[in-house]
Amino acid sequence: MIKKYPLALSSILILCVGLISTAQIGVNTNKPTANLDVNGTLRIRSLEKTVDGFQASGTVLYIMGVDEKGNVIPIEISENIVLEGNKLKVQLPEVETAVTELPNGGNLSDNYSGGKDGLINDLDLGIVILPGDPRGRRPVIRLSNGDSNRSVEITGFKASFDGAQAWLYPTSGNIKLKKKSSKSIAANQILTDKDITVKPFEMVQLMYDGTAQKWLIMSAPSQSKEEDD
Repeated sequence: MIKKYPLALSSILILCVGLISTAQIGVNTNKPTANLDVNGTLRIRSLEKTVDGFQASGTVLYIMGVDEKGNVIPIEISENIVLEGNKLKVQLPEVETAVTELPNGGNLSDNYSGGKDGLINDLDLGIVILPGDPRGRRPVIRLSNGDSNRSVEITGFKASFDGAQAWLYPTSGNIKLKKKSSKSIAANQILTDKDITVKPFEMVQLMYDGTAQKWLIMSAPSQSKEEDD
């Protein structure tokens, strides 16, 4: 004799469906720690790029990353990163001019070369450009020597990317830019026909020529006869 338990069977089915809907699924693991835990590689075929483009369509709203434990997490991007046509692009001003300090935040005296007061070789101006950044960055770099008003000779600056520009703005004593001085390495030297003196609160504009591998003087204060000599 076959006994029927319709109510009990219905309860079992509902229980099974409930378990499936709330269970964590593991691939190559018996102890999943997330709703979907994959111990191995992951492939989404609709994201494969072909000659006709991607099979998946739609507009990207978020991007994802992976933490040190393999968890997929959302990534917040800054306002300078934009999504255009499902591509990430850097969106920055074409030209940025800002007053900055030396990279170490110190005075010129912190960069004296070989213990020689008033002499700096291969000075790092800290000009950095990000990959994909279309800007011609032209920072104004304040050159302070604290309370000292002594003149400082600079024989060269750390090489930068081709076309990099900067304004130098001394606020203490004079700075003197030395022409093609061998005290700085060749790629850091200043290509000019004479030494350039810049007094406090005057400015000089430099550009790095990647072909010549030298710094060029684009604009400088007029030089007196005494300074020329």
